[in-house]
Amino acid sequence: MPISIELLLSIGLTLSMGLMIGIERSYRAKVEGRPKGAGIRTFPLVCLAGFLLVHFFGDELFVFGTMIILFTFSFLSITLLRSSRDDLGMTTSTTLLVIFLAGMFVGVGNPLGAVFVSVVTLSLTASKDILHRFAGLLSQKELESAVRFLAVVLIVLPITYTLGPVHPLVGPDRVFDPTQAVLMVIFVSSISFVSFLVIKLLGTGKGMEISAFIGGLVSSAAATASMSEKCKNNSKLMKISTVSILLSHSSMLVKDYVIILTVAGLLLALDLTIPVGILLTLTVFFSWYIARSGSEGFEDVDLDLENPFALKPALKFGLLFTVIWASTYILKTYLGGVGVYIVSIGGLISTTSVSASIASMYATGEIGTVTSLSTILLAFGLSSFSKIFIARSYFKDLAKSVAWPMIITGLVSFIIVLFIN
Repeated sequence: MPISIELLLSIGLTLSMGLMIGIERSYRAKVEGRPKGAGIRTFPLVCLAGFLLVHFFGDELFVFGTMIILFTFSFLSITLLRSSRDDLGMTTSTTLLVIFLAGMFVGVGNPLGAVFVSVVTLSLTASKDILHRFAGLLSQKELESAVRFLAVVLIVLPITYTLGPVHPLVGPDRVFDPTQAVLMVIFVSSISFVSFLVIKLLGTGKGMEISAFIGGLVSSAAATASMSEKCKNNSKLMKISTVSILLSHSSMLVKDYVIILTVAGLLLALDLTIPVGILLTLTVFFSWYIARSGSEGFEDVDLDLENPFALKPALKFGLLFTVIWASTYILKTYLGGVGVYIVSIGGLISTTSVSASIASMYATGEIGTVTSLSTILLAFGLSSFSKIFIARSYFKDLAKSVAWPMIITGLVSFIIVLFIN
């Protein structure tokens, strides 16, 4: 078999991927003062072995399977050797297996997939301290909630994937795709969970403003309720609570925009950029104006936010998403495009559910651009008014303070809808 440029490039890529991981593993072993087991030479060789195995024996299933079993046995042996030295870590042996599979990816003609796997693997191995620190931020209850969430997802996702078409409207690549709905719950919960971890990492002492902005990425309604309760117990926090509620509303806009961009694509997101930019500018301006007029500084605060990876908030979002999707389809069928606007009422509870549902239907071509934009903006406007009612349920004076900027922001949302139509 002649040696081609393509073969040389593939070998160079596999060696580079293995070398990249091997350097990190050798450095980690040196820093931690332990035997490295596998390092700067082993990883490139293992990655190369995976590539050569597929390249030369890819069509011989027996040889192919036997080699995989042998390599897997070798990697497990490294783990057993380390355990005999009271070193129970499995990262190095698992990384060897992954980099071996990455080499096989190159062998089957998928170099981009191999590079992606290698970069993700390097990111995970190199971020040990950060990941351990994040894990230490969670309580036992929060960790158990996350594990239950992931367990349910691992059960439900394969079921929805294998169901196939169950109705002319329900099934893969149809108006409502259950698999996409589950993935949407995972996506939104993941964004919220990362924000939840950041709040845990920052802790107190960083100020209500920062906590509120990040809290809005988890749930702007929950953040507003938490800020209102703090203000109720300490009326001196009136202005800073108002600023914080506005900031949580602004981060809600950012979060929903990202979700719309991800689900519906660039076209709808571009059409929504100016309206969201106007609303975001307004809320930030009002926050700055109110903060400048007050003398209060940053205050320590703990936000009472529920773990987004707990089953309850995840199921709640999934249920809202499904209900809003169903309502959108029914109203569109019987009332036309104008009927879809009614689902914007969901913005009183969760703009994210409305945004995700509308973006999903836009992506399938069920509703047009104008209807999608109008419904989402109406939901944003109603969400502004809902913040007033949430604050009112805790502290009347705070509701009065929040009312004028939220009313203006809400009315601007409605005016933009009129211009769009």
